[in-house]
This record gives sequence, C-alpha cells and structure tokens, in this order.
Amino acid sequence: MDDASFIRYLSAKKTVDDRALNRRVWDAMTARVGSLFPRVLELGGGIGTMVERAAADPVLRPRSWTLVDGQVAFVQEARRRLAGLRKFPVEFLCADVEDFIAGGIEPFDLVIANAFLDLFYPARILPKLLKLARSSGSFLFSITFDGLTALEPEVDRELDRRIVDLYHRSMDERIAAGKVSGDSRCGRHLLTLLPQTGAPDDVYLAMAREFDPAEQVALTLAIVAINGWNRLAVGFRRPVGSYVSSRHPEPATMP
Repeated sequence: MDDASFIRYLSAKKTVDDRALNRRVWDAMTARVGSLFPRVLELGGGIGTMVERAAADPVLRPRSWTLVDGQVAFVQEARRRLAGLRKFPVEFLCADVEDFIAGGIEPFDLVIANAFLDLFYPARILPKLLKLARSSGSFLFSITFDGLTALEPEVDRELDRRIVDLYHRSMDERIAAGKVSGDSRCGRHLLTLLPQTGAPDDVYLAMAREFDPAEQVALTLAIVAINGWNRLAVGFRRPVGSYVSSRHPEPATMP
C-alpha cells in the first residue's frame, strides 16, 4: 500500500478506533493525569488522530505532546491536520522508535502507543518502553491486536482460513531494521510479562471498582482458561475453531 492510500486508510478508521477504545480505561487515564498538565509522548503517532482525540477531551490538558513516527509521509500529514491546534504544543519527530528510545530522553508523564505494540515482539520492546515514563508516570497501550480475525459473511471456510493465516503470518514475520518485529498475538503475550511489569496498586484498585470479589475470581479464571487453551492450540498446531468433537460433531449445515 502506497503512502497516500495508507493515509486515507488511517483517516477513515479514526471513527472505528473511537468506538474500539475502551472508554473506561480512557476516563481512568484522564482522571489520573488530566489535570496535572502532563508531558505526553506518543509512539507510532501516525497522522495525528490521537492528538485530535486528546484535544477534544475536556479533562486532558497536556503541557506538551511529542508525536513520534517512523514514516515521513505520516508525520507530514500529521503536521497538516494539526496545523490549527491551539490547545497544547505538539512536537513532531520522524524517527525509528527503537532509535528514539535509545537516544536518551527525559522521562514523560504519560506514554501513549495506540494500535502499536503488536508491531513488535512484546518481550523485547516492553522493558524499553517502561523506561520512557517517570516512576509515577502512566501508560496507555490501547487497541493491541490479539490474533482474532473473522471474515463475515463466510463464503468459503477454507479460503477464509488461509486468508486469516496469511494476514497473521504477515505480522509474525514482519522485519524491521533487520529484526523480527511483530506479533499477531501480542495482547495475550503481554499478560505473560506481568512478572516484569507488575500490577501496580492503582491498576488493581481501578479493576476492583468495576468488579466485586466474585466477579474478580470469575474473570481471573476465564483469563487462565483462555490463555491455557490458546497455548494448547499453538503447541498442538490446532488453529482456533478447527477442533470438532468426535462425540458431538457439528451439524453438516447450520440452521
């Protein structure tokens, strides 16, 4: 896809991302840092749609916003789209994210990476990202892909499976700067990094406000079950949805 087409795609999907963003997480983030006039760093800022979203939020009041993206055309488009923004200053940087991280920078109050983490292998990139915020800083890693793709309506089950497999493989085999740099199951793999990242008290308290103790247990067991079945599916080369019980086979046709 050429730059002009990709820019049109990013612009068109802004409203889709608006609906996909977890509003409770967004509100928790703005409640935590909104009134503190935070210095914000956005990685993979693309054409500036997250800046537009932040500028429209009455609670979030950044002192400054640094947008970093590796594509020159995207940064140029972001400058054009945000030329009239007056709510807070925006610095535009065209740089490889890993080079930017390695450059040695003053930690930020808030680090945002939207639809971004799945472009990297999480175990390699996450420890580096955690150094970008102050010890009391916050992160928003929103809309992380997790290997679930469905084509509706179903036309040809085998063809659909092949298309989805190729799409996921294009992420898993993505090469950036000579290194494998992508993960089609990034969302679930982030959970395995909890020993490194921990579960801060404020994250636990935010969860506890939404779920009572019984719901917390049920949610935790659901996550354990999903993670376990995913590992079995990968380990035994059984794509999700491919298993049919010999005792209770699916009907030949759906009603």
